[in-house]
Amino acid sequence: MKYTILFSAQLLLVLSLMASPLFAMGTHEDQSEDIFSLGEVSVTAPSMTPIEAGETVHVISAEQIRNSSARTVDEALVLLSDVNVKLGADGVPRVEIRGFKARDILVLLDGVPINSAFDQQFDPSSIPVDSIEKIKVTTGASSVLYGTGGLGGVINIITKKGKPGLNGTVGFESGDGAPYLARTSLSGRDGKFDFFLSGSAYHRDNFPLARPVTTRTEYNSKTHTVESLENSGYRKNSDNTRNNVFLNLGYTPHSDLHFALTGNFVEGGYGKPASAINNTFDPYAPTPQYARVDNYQGFLLQLAADYAPSAVLDIPSRIYYNRIAQDNNRYDDENYNSFDHEDVAGSYRLRNTGEKRGVSLQPKYDFGAAGTVTVGLLGGWDTWTASGEKKPGGYVYQNTPGSGAGSPPYKLFPVADEHDVFLCSVTLEYEVPLGKNIGFAVGYGHHWQIREDKTLEEFSLSGSLYYDLYRDTRLKAAFMRNVRFPTMSELYMRPTNNPTLDPEIVYHYQLGVEQKLPGKSFFKINGFYSDLHNFIGLKQSGLTQAEGFVPYNVNFSLYSFYGFETSLETAFLKNVQMKLNYTLNVSKDSSLSSRDDVQYVPLHKLVLTGKYDFDFGLTPFVSVVYVAHSAVYTKPSGNTQLPEQVFWKTYMGDYAVANVKLSQKLFKDRATVYIGADNILDKDYEDTYGIPRPGRFVYGGFEYRFGL
Repeated sequence: MKYTILFSAQLLLVLSLMASPLFAMGTHEDQSEDIFSLGEVSVTAPSMTPIEAGETVHVISAEQIRNSSARTVDEALVLLSDVNVKLGADGVPRVEIRGFKARDILVLLDGVPINSAFDQQFDPSSIPVDSIEKIKVTTGASSVLYGTGGLGGVINIITKKGKPGLNGTVGFESGDGAPYLARTSLSGRDGKFDFFLSGSAYHRDNFPLARPVTTRTEYNSKTHTVESLENSGYRKNSDNTRNNVFLNLGYTPHSDLHFALTGNFVEGGYGKPASAINNTFDPYAPTPQYARVDNYQGFLLQLAADYAPSAVLDIPSRIYYNRIAQDNNRYDDENYNSFDHEDVAGSYRLRNTGEKRGVSLQPKYDFGAAGTVTVGLLGGWDTWTASGEKKPGGYVYQNTPGSGAGSPPYKLFPVADEHDVFLCSVTLEYEVPLGKNIGFAVGYGHHWQIREDKTLEEFSLSGSLYYDLYRDTRLKAAFMRNVRFPTMSELYMRPTNNPTLDPEIVYHYQLGVEQKLPGKSFFKINGFYSDLHNFIGLKQSGLTQAEGFVPYNVNFSLYSFYGFETSLETAFLKNVQMKLNYTLNVSKDSSLSSRDDVQYVPLHKLVLTGKYDFDFGLTPFVSVVYVAHSAVYTKPSGNTQLPEQVFWKTYMGDYAVANVKLSQKLFKDRATVYIGADNILDKDYEDTYGIPRPGRFVYGGFEYRFGL
């Protein structure tokens, strides 16, 4: 209760201060551009700050998104070689950066964090691309001004603003299996006011499979052939519905002051396709679980101001509130209509609600040749509530009777649970150009996680350096010590809960070279080494009777990732744009002697994209994504009293997925019609064991643009 009062007092103070134009909105990275833009290559782009110039930063523009077949954020991010997108049994795409899991990636919408208040993950498929101006991805070391949580990197989704006049779009798309995607937008700017409004409606009954899934397993010298549940042309329980409305309002009373109000509403529901391998003899296949999110509703509201009283002073501020509520249900069987079968453990029907509230101030002062200093003050309050019914077995909330499955009959017990966490950070970043060709930046942050049971305290450090050896050659380096506090799910969700967990700590080391080449071409290579200490995972062996022989979260010793990412971009012909990027990522799991690679982290990822703009308006776009050498381990044996679980390793099948899209402009670029095919070669592949990805999906659509 005292933390609620404390946060409310701080929020009231900031609201009062914002009544006078003292603060500005956004981070220093929000408006900066990528170091390389096809057709206009400049290593020493003036919009790159020293902290960015030494980091690894990717920018995906609205035009690149429009050229590809991306409909949501995850489909746009898959075209980066150091980003991996996989779909597990929870039915939600999970974005990983250089091997770091989704919970270790900070996701921002116009600088506002949108990670889950409960487990710090995020659903990128719930964010349509219609309102996105660009996506900025910082991999590895980043700015301390972002606060905690971004161990693997930061994804900042920057939305569209109104432009002069009145402009709009309408579009529709459909394809195999008769899904539909309808979208529209309207924007404008007149005098001191600007706005951008967009909406979309998406529905899919299911997605196509490349082939039915069957298994053939050797066990005790016998061969077992098991027909899976997925023996038709479409994936069961893979329906998805999403409706979204986005609004951005801006007001500029005079040149040094700008206000913005941003709102986003999304609602829908989706199935979580179960493991396609229902075979107890397969040591790698997870047990099928029949779950759905039958309904969810979420909204984001952000109030911001941007005030620059002089050419040397800028003081950003923002206040935000995010909320998402969803019905998480796990059913007794594949019929998805029963919760109370007394022979089945682990079923539940829960209403979960997560809320994030926060404020931030980032005053920035430019001392000229002496450099720039930015101070960051961030405060956030996360709340999670759960109510409903749950059977013993599987995951249970803190005050729910029972932790293990036990023996039937299994009966539903009531769940009523609530937790909150207060987070705050004080950061300082100093950037200075030492001359025309060199600059560096250093940063320090101090962070607190305040809970009812205890308070955790940690710090972050960052350093970044660039040197332009020649006009077309840049050398750069970056270092960072970053921190992620344990999430509410890791602290409180039984039976895996552990309120004594320590924060995760990462050390990043990066070196890079960027080189402009003849023929409007550009090459870069970045080497990286990352040590993740105290990573949080399940202890599944050596358990005692006092621990109930039930696995629970603990801090393990070390994960490490090292390798390099490289890219070659070219616009050597007038109408051609091509990019080839590749990442080698060696992962090491030091938590157990029987494990070496980190599970589901590919050693190789290569992405090739290209397009050609014909003079008569036709644009073919092709992308090929190749993923190889991703390890998977056997399931735990179930004997938690062993001193150490022994895990056997195999590798997922390597795969290459090709997408093709043909777009034709009409009526002097007022309209575009297009057809395309995702996974055009109908490749049968998985990125998580037993969870097949979509086969060939053929689609078509149109977009009409108008302006007044």
